[in-house]
Amino acid sequence: MNNQTSTKDKINEFTEINSRVFCGSNLPILHHVCLFVPDVDKSVDFYTNVIGLTVREEFEDIIGFTASRKFPFDVSSVFLEAGDGRYIELHPAGNMEMSLPQLPLNHFAFAVKDVVATYEKSIAFGCNPFGFEMKSNYWDGKPLDVVMTGSRPEPMRMAFFQGPSGELIELYQSIDEVTYK
Repeated sequence: MNNQTSTKDKINEFTEINSRVFCGSNLPILHHVCLFVPDVDKSVDFYTNVIGLTVREEFEDIIGFTASRKFPFDVSSVFLEAGDGRYIELHPAGNMEMSLPQLPLNHFAFAVKDVVATYEKSIAFGCNPFGFEMKSNYWDGKPLDVVMTGSRPEPMRMAFFQGPSGELIELYQSIDEVTYK
């Protein structure tokens, strides 16, 4: 090992609290969604250049502390800023202690300016369309205008596709009227 000091050695030199990724909140909020991905670089490329997120922080590891010792998790991560203190956390998938759990994460959604353009850019990137059956009606996941019904109906345009690691992503944008296609 070389004589350079790594950030693992600087664990007592903390970032000012309001500049941290994990800065806390007085209210319960969605902070981040974590994905274990087979190719971190490709996922960063997709989420920054197609979706438009920015890299907020790259962490080398997580260090655990107990009363008697400290220990590394031996897992790096990249936090991508998704607006207003919300993040997508990317971990490399593979042969490690922290492996992909089989939990019921269905999808996550991004509000975007233009669903059609972002969907087309995602498919051109190599992402796969994602369709599904709903009460004997099949939808191919391509951009579709819908109305969320209830006491305050809201029209929106939405699309679904699988991201570069197979994650299910919804895009949506608020619209003023429904266009039938």
